[in-house]
Formats: sequence, structure tokens, C-alpha cells
Amino acid sequence: MLVRVSLGIDDHELRGRVLSALPFVEALVVGRGTREDLVRRLPERTTDLVLVDVDDIAALQPIAELVQDHPDRPQLVVLTASDHAEVNAQAVAMGAVAVIDLALSGELLESALSAVVQRRRQEQLAGSVVLARANRRTLPRFVTASDRMERVLATAQRVARADSPVLILGETGVGKERIAEVIHRASPRAEGPFVPVNCAAIPAELFESELFGHERGAFTGAQRSRRGLFELAHEGTLFLDEVGEVPEVMQSKLLRALQDHCVRPLGASKSIELDVRVVAATNRDLLQEMEVGRFRRDLYYRLCVVELEIPPLRDRREDVEGLVPVLVDHFAARLGRGGMTVAPRAMEAIMGYAWPGNVRELANVLERAVLLSNGASIELGDLPPILQAHDSLDHPQLAPETPAAAERLDEVVRLPEAWSGQSWKVVREGILEAGERAYLQATLTAAQGRVGEAAKRAGISARALFNKMKRHGLRKEDYR
Repeated sequence: MLVRVSLGIDDHELRGRVLSALPFVEALVVGRGTREDLVRRLPERTTDLVLVDVDDIAALQPIAELVQDHPDRPQLVVLTASDHAEVNAQAVAMGAVAVIDLALSGELLESALSAVVQRRRQEQLAGSVVLARANRRTLPRFVTASDRMERVLATAQRVARADSPVLILGETGVGKERIAEVIHRASPRAEGPFVPVNCAAIPAELFESELFGHERGAFTGAQRSRRGLFELAHEGTLFLDEVGEVPEVMQSKLLRALQDHCVRPLGASKSIELDVRVVAATNRDLLQEMEVGRFRRDLYYRLCVVELEIPPLRDRREDVEGLVPVLVDHFAARLGRGGMTVAPRAMEAIMGYAWPGNVRELANVLERAVLLSNGASIELGDLPPILQAHDSLDHPQLAPETPAAAERLDEVVRLPEAWSGQSWKVVREGILEAGERAYLQATLTAAQGRVGEAAKRAGISARALFNKMKRHGLRKEDYR
């Protein structure tokens, strides 16, 4: 986050000296006039630091009152040539966080101003509502036992070291923001802000203002200037969730911001240079969106330097088994329920469900179950009706008990003899891979090799289907 600074310095030469001493990488000067200019314009500016020079302590009083009443709660820094302890004490009594002696050499003045700016920036990062929400751990640690997910995480760790844009693909609720956080936490920007923005939740007419900020009077109702999300993410990571929802008119401006590393707030005459790493995510098929003209090709290629696809939860059932106890412990602690377990029938129903809402749906179901459970164990009846329908005792065909039923199942599933000596984790992964390949072949055959039609039958995007075909070495031409 950039620290916005307003100057109120009457002496022109001193003003230039202070401007030269301010750390330009962290500070953005939004006002550089006299004390009179400051008093007139301060209420309409978004400001974090106010720097004023005073000869007479009485001149500080109206400025101190303005600072105290300002909605941003900026900090007041006084520059003075007076070496009287009484003057310094009065300045502090009026709310000044620092009193800097103008007799300091250029290097010492630069060091003092840099320390003030850095301290203010750290306070902002710790106290900002947006950043506090962004950094709050809404779910416990990342849990996975899936080889495919482990590969995604390993790639995320590798790409974290650079500043290259990353595009994360996956269904809703699959954990795209969690992967973006993994990238941020493992990057050199880990101490900087992580700012998530849901592009689908921003009205089209407010998109430019939300991302780039605006100046006072930029549009009807803009009573004062406002920083945008790009500026909030300075020296950190901006996560553009649902980037496929960015309005077409804004896509060229977003592309320009990514290319030039600067933004121009709405109504401003100058651009702001920023140091931001962008990670984007979508559940849309952007290749298809480009084909129909709803998403710019140049923006896609700018965002997609590295592509990560997160598999849905139904394709990594082993993760469900590991996530359940972790999530139950998390919600039990948060809701004051103490230690809780999951009864075998409830766990069997959970494992048998397809989880179309992925990890988000699983978390919501378990939070509900922890809240509604009457005991220390989550029972089948604590789960939603749709999950109770997956109880094997009510559906004998899912767990055959008679020799005839077992025989019919054995006719469908034939496991290689070598698998009997492998661990269940290895065998389960092999079953999933073989089952996925067989399903893809059957679906492509029914769709006569038409990828779009096959994707509709499978309930996934054409891009996801194509990636699965590529992984299994399948070609659409072989099914026409």
C-alpha cells in the first residue's frame, strides 16, 4: 500500500527539499502546497500523512483540528527550525506523531521521513479493514492427500519466487483463492498485502473506480478522492477472482495497467507507478470466451503466463477423508463445541457424495452439522437430506452384502493382480485414473468426438475436458 502524503509548507525551497527526501517508492504526494492550500484542500483528499512546517505554534492549531476530524485519521508530522522543548511538547500535545528538526542534514532528514512513512505503512497493513479481511484465515491449513493436488501445490511454490502473472482455473468453491494465498505467502512479497477482489461483485459502472481509484469530482457523488485496489496492493499481490467477469470495456484498461505497472485514477491527470503482482482466477472457459469475443486475447495471454488447474473435489476423493476431521475441529473450536468426531455412517455418506460445490460446500455442510449436532459426534441425521441419501445401509447396491450382488459388481470391476500388493492410496489413484479414462472414452463416443458436446454431457468446461483428454492421450478425431 502506498502512503499518501499531503504537504503544507510555505517556504518553496523547503518544500522542494522535503519532496526530494521523501521515499518515492512507498510515498505518493497528493498535495504539495502552502499551509493555506492544505487547510482548503485536505478535507477532499485521501491522506495518510500530513507534513507541515511551523514558525509559530499557534499556526498549527487549525491544521491539527482538521487532521483530527479527517475520516482517514491521517498522522501529523511537524517540521520546525525551533529547538525549544516547549514548542515540541505543544506540537505533540496537538497530535503530532513526530517533530523533525529542519537543521538536520539531507541524509538525516531523508532517514527520518523514511522512518515515519514506513511506520505509517506498517500500521495501515495491520489495521486496514480490507487487508485485515484479506489476511484472515477463514479456513484451517491446506490439506491434501491427492497426487494431482500435490503437483498443483508444488508448481504454485515454484512460480511464487517470480513476479510472473498466474491464472488459476477451477470450479466454484474448489480453493482458487487458497492457492493464490499459497503463492503470495511463498513469495518475496509475503510481508506485503494480499488483496482479493471478486470481479463478479463489482458493478460495471464502478469497476474502474474500484480498481484504479478516483479523484474528487470525477463523477457525481465523488466528494473526495479514493485509492483503488491496485494501490492497496502496492508491494503485494492483487488477486482478481472471477476475472472472466471483467466488463469488456475495462479489459483494455486492465491490460494497460498490467503492461505499464501504473494506473491512472478516474479524473486524475497523472498516473501512479505501482509494484503489484497479479494472480487471476476463473471458473469460465476463457478460450471459449475469446472465441465468441467476450474476452480479449491479449489480456488472456498477459494473465496466463503460468496456468494452474485445480481438480474438483470429486476427482480427489482422498482429500475428503483428510479434510473432514480438520474442518470439524476448526468449526467445533470456533463454535465452542469442544472435541467432536464423525460417526461411521455419516462419514460414509460424506464420502459417497459428489460435492458439486467442492471444498466450500463441504465446509458449509460440516459447519452446519457441528452447529446442529446434539452430542460430541456428528451423526447421519445431522447432515442435509441430500447427503443422507448416500448412506449405504439405505442403498444396498452401493455396498453389496449378498454373493450375487458381489458377483455382479466383480463383473464390472476387474483389478490387476499386482494391485493387491500396493497401498490403498496407490490403488485408489489408479482406479480414479482408469475410471476417468473409461468415462472420457464413453462420453466422447456418445458425442461423436465433439468436445463441446462431450463437455456438456460431463458437466465441465470444454477447456477442462480438453486437458483431461490430453492427460490420457485421447484425440477427438478417434471418436468421429
